[in-house]
Amino acid sequence: MNLIDRYVHDVGRRLPRKKRADIEVELKSHLADSLDDRVDGEPTEEDEIELLKEFGPPAKVAASYREGSGYLISPDLYPFFRMVMGIVLLVLVIVQLVLLGVLLVFDPSYTFDVAWFFEFFGGLISAFGSVVLVFVVLQYFGVRPEMEEEPWDPRTLPEVVDEDPVSSNGLLVEITFGVVLIAVLLFLPDILGLLFARGLDVVVNPILQQNLPLVITALLLGVLLNVVLLWRGQWTTATRLVKIGVNIFVIGVFYLLIVEHTAWLTANGAGGLFTVFENFPENGDFSFETSQILVVWAFRLAFIVAFIVTIVDTVKLIYKLLRNTFFPASLTLPVPVEDKE
Repeated sequence: MNLIDRYVHDVGRRLPRKKRADIEVELKSHLADSLDDRVDGEPTEEDEIELLKEFGPPAKVAASYREGSGYLISPDLYPFFRMVMGIVLLVLVIVQLVLLGVLLVFDPSYTFDVAWFFEFFGGLISAFGSVVLVFVVLQYFGVRPEMEEEPWDPRTLPEVVDEDPVSSNGLLVEITFGVVLIAVLLFLPDILGLLFARGLDVVVNPILQQNLPLVITALLLGVLLNVVLLWRGQWTTATRLVKIGVNIFVIGVFYLLIVEHTAWLTANGAGGLFTVFENFPENGDFSFETSQILVVWAFRLAFIVAFIVTIVDTVKLIYKLLRNTFFPASLTLPVPVEDKE
């Protein structure tokens, strides 16, 4: 009963998660019983298609399960509400994060204020409330979407797949890299002490040493989250929210490191993005101070790249979260729902 499984899955993904499993079991049992009652012997695909056509499109059946209780926004308007809400929040998030990234990287005079987070989330709440208010007004005045109902073919049902799988290989690589890096940073003072004891001139990054606890905490949070994802095998709303939170913390750590590296380089005459090359001796004989400036500059450049990459990754996570929360997997215009006897 491949078509029936696909049909039940397509109906279920349009329903609230807390009710989805029970409704899917009930619907599948009802469809199987209906098919047995009308077909003697093994049912064919054509028998399944005829039955599913009588039940109607998945969006129609899903809407019928949502009827019967009070709604702030009716099932007729809800698909459009999800679409509009997703677009509004996604655009707002992308614009704000991109603007913040541009200011932090290209405007040395800009000073980040923690109040930005409160203003950002306040803007999201205001946008959410405004969209809800618009649709409440539309519902109050009886506005309903209208469309000509087109023939529906069960053969077009999507395959039943895991919609939010995680990459096990990618997670294993990230976990391994994170654990190794944490171990190196934990034993860094001992390693440097051993090298100094042997009389070696070791070029160190003083800013990284000062912020080791913060950097290790960021790495540890990432490793723990990846372990949870590897164990669960798929993304959920909760894990995406946690990942976004971890990324925001990491972005804050990168920003702090970039600022402190820039301040140190400025104090040593290499504050600009490429002014470090002005300190290079013409004969190629690098002093300890010049080598240290180069090391700190290289770390700052790496942190800037990682800062931008993490912002992009966070935007993608927010997009997927908003898409799964507010966008149907495929926007299907609602049709009037008839009571099923």
